[in-house]
Amino acid sequence: MWSNVISIGKEYEREIEFVLGKLNGMKELSYAVEESENRLWIYLACSCDVRDKVENALCEMLQVVFLSFLKLRFFLEKLPIGNLNYAKCVLLSSILHFDSAYEENIVAKTLCNSLDYNIDGLFNFRLKALKEAWSDIVDVSSRLLDGGIGVDDEIFDIATFIAGSEGKRNVLLFENENLKNLTERKSVEIVRLYEDEDFDLLNTIIKQKPAEIRLNASAISSKLLYALKKVARVVEIA
Repeated sequence: MWSNVISIGKEYEREIEFVLGKLNGMKELSYAVEESENRLWIYLACSCDVRDKVENALCEMLQVVFLSFLKLRFFLEKLPIGNLNYAKCVLLSSILHFDSAYEENIVAKTLCNSLDYNIDGLFNFRLKALKEAWSDIVDVSSRLLDGGIGVDDEIFDIATFIAGSEGKRNVLLFENENLKNLTERKSVEIVRLYEDEDFDLLNTIIKQKPAEIRLNASAISSKLLYALKKVARVVEIA
């Protein structure tokens, strides 16, 4: 029997909700929750023959926690964002997913060398190199935002330059509230990262590095459609 434990401070409510939701979908895994006033522990167990599969799924889940949820917290605390709108969401999401393959590899190696999954502990002490790199991005982005780059179209231009610097390669389909990556032939989970469904969709689409987005324009807001057209080529379908 394989076992391990996830622990996290209870102030990370959105992260906890995401983790518990993902664990509920892992049929091969059993878990139990224990909590104190300030902290949550999730005890994990599975049979040894599915250990590799479970550990890979946990790694993918925790990569999202570190590189989406906690990384977003970091930027929202450090950047002069003000009121979040579509342009600023595109900028934040472009920064979040820049160099994602490298960062996912760093997180995977960190998890492999950890005895347990102490989420905030690992973030604060074992992932300092990533946070230092993020601080450099904050310095550059802050100068741009403080230097008069406040018009939405200018923010869109900066964001799309960042997102496009790694190459746009995938064709996406958004239909009936579902997102599919047609190039990689897979369904894409829309992670509930923001408190706005449009922003969540924008973030998820940007993470997929789209070259083309196919959708029914009448099914989304005009503001979202405008933002998506700044991100990639939009093809309207019936």
